[in-house]
Amino acid sequence: MEEITQYQDDILRLFSRYGLQMIQGIAFFWIGTKITKRITLIVNKQIKKKSTNHALIDFFTQLTSVSLTVIIFIGSIDMAGVETTSFIAMLGSAGLAVGLALQGSLANIAGGALLLTLRPFRKGEFIEVNGHLGTVIDVGLFATTIQTPKMRQVFLPNGSLAGGVIKNYSREGITRVDVPIGISYGADIKEARNVLLNVIMNDKRVLKDPEAPVVFVTNLGDSSVDLQLRAFVKIEDYWGFLFETLEECKIALDNNKIEIPFPQRVLHIEKGETETSDIGDLMADIA
Repeated sequence: MEEITQYQDDILRLFSRYGLQMIQGIAFFWIGTKITKRITLIVNKQIKKKSTNHALIDFFTQLTSVSLTVIIFIGSIDMAGVETTSFIAMLGSAGLAVGLALQGSLANIAGGALLLTLRPFRKGEFIEVNGHLGTVIDVGLFATTIQTPKMRQVFLPNGSLAGGVIKNYSREGITRVDVPIGISYGADIKEARNVLLNVIMNDKRVLKDPEAPVVFVTNLGDSSVDLQLRAFVKIEDYWGFLFETLEECKIALDNNKIEIPFPQRVLHIEKGETETSDIGDLMADIA
């Protein structure tokens, strides 16, 4: 009987000492799980507004849930009176080991998070990154997929995208087309400029804003006077306008008897200083 009484007294002492802390810890964990569910739901809705990639949505939703649950669990056992210093140190060591093992993958995931947050491009936009030009098809968990004008799919790691230079041609909706044209030194530059301007001014795809079409001299080359035609068009008209304008410019210059030169070399020979055999040798060397 005395042993039972002693046992009951021990239980009462333990409860009076740790009972309140345990109740606080349990209450904290219960309330924390409710808050975690609410925050996870909010995060899920916000990510869905910015991305339709289910893998990306599920990953960040689960990452939020697990991270908050771990924090709440550690806080709960600490409130219950359990020493958490060694437990936190163990979690830190495990996290460091996992981080080192998955360094490349984590960099891509972090890059995906930055792309999702900053949104330098969206699905369907035309971009240039890391030397690749194409339309964004998908922004995944580890990589972004673009489709090039040659209908090839290129998979780019998100880590390199987040740390690289991204050119977004679709954000403004328009782009400038630069068309190089060379004419002979004997041609009239003003006449050639008027001919080229007439070609593009009759094209309905050419925009007058933010800048009207212009043709100017860019270089005096070895065999030609280099002109450049500049005009703004909508992004979807870029390739068609570029190729068709090159053809139309060639036809217009031919119709106006303006020569488009090819590389050539002029040889001056002074009489009496070079024998015929020497001329033959010289021509052979040039060939």
